[in-house]
Amino acid sequence: MIKRLSTRLWHVTTSIPPIRPENVLPIVIMMILWVVLRQLAISEDNAFVVSVVVAEAYAIWRNLPNAAYSLKKVESGKPGMLRWPVALLIVLAALQLWLNNPLFTQRVLTGFSVFFLLIMVFGIRREKDLLDRVAPIAENDSVTVERVSLLRINALAAAMVVGVNELLIAFETLSVWITVMPVFVLVLHAFYWFMVLMALPSEESAV
Repeated sequence: MIKRLSTRLWHVTTSIPPIRPENVLPIVIMMILWVVLRQLAISEDNAFVVSVVVAEAYAIWRNLPNAAYSLKKVESGKPGMLRWPVALLIVLAALQLWLNNPLFTQRVLTGFSVFFLLIMVFGIRREKDLLDRVAPIAENDSVTVERVSLLRINALAAAMVVGVNELLIAFETLSVWITVMPVFVLVLHAFYWFMVLMALPSEESAV
């Protein structure tokens, strides 16, 4: 049993996919802007807010085509539903720049994460219905298929973001926040995929 577990852990650990460059780019943009603005003697508050908001804006802009494509696959005309969320995000970004309050900008991340966490929790309450809708099993299917839900892993990841963000807000400076967060993103990526791969049925159990 110990040998099987160690083999499983080794296989999962070595199977974690590398983080994609496009997912790292917003973090790189944030850090470069922070360094450049601080070198230009821009105040810490201004540099922080501008760096984070620009990184957020780029991340959202980069994901819009994928979101529109996913909605279009569900039903024609659905991409129009993105107008209001995009408008809201633009207003939120403008509000952050206008307020120029690092605490508000940090709490925006907490707010998004809590919102995502609540969605996952509500999904967990109706997990079977969601699985039946996303991965239905035919009644005449003789092959046993083990369906896996990632709702709990997603919820845990969101909770980790909230926890780390709030700890940094409470105990650390802005420069520490902007240094630790990129490292945390890499750790979270590895942890998330480790949990996902552990949740998937092993090859031995699938046989």
